[in-house]
Amino acid sequence: VWEKIATTLKCSGANELVVRHALFDTFKKDGRVSYAFRLIFQSMEKTLTDTEINTIMEKISADIKATGWEVR
Repeated sequence: VWEKIATTLKCSGANELVVRHALFDTFKKDGRVSYAFRLIFQSMEKTLTDTEINTIMEKISADIKATGWEVR
């Protein structure tokens, strides 16, 4: 699953700004599995704004939802 999510991140167009990503928690309940990830964004050219990060996160969320997974 992590590999599919990492691939989704790369395909989302955020790969140049996501400098690190890590799975930090897994939770299983009622036959479902939830994963929690930490994403670190960084630009060497400028300070990133909330608007820029929110736009990237919306794209990542849309790409993940397109795979059939739920983003919470």
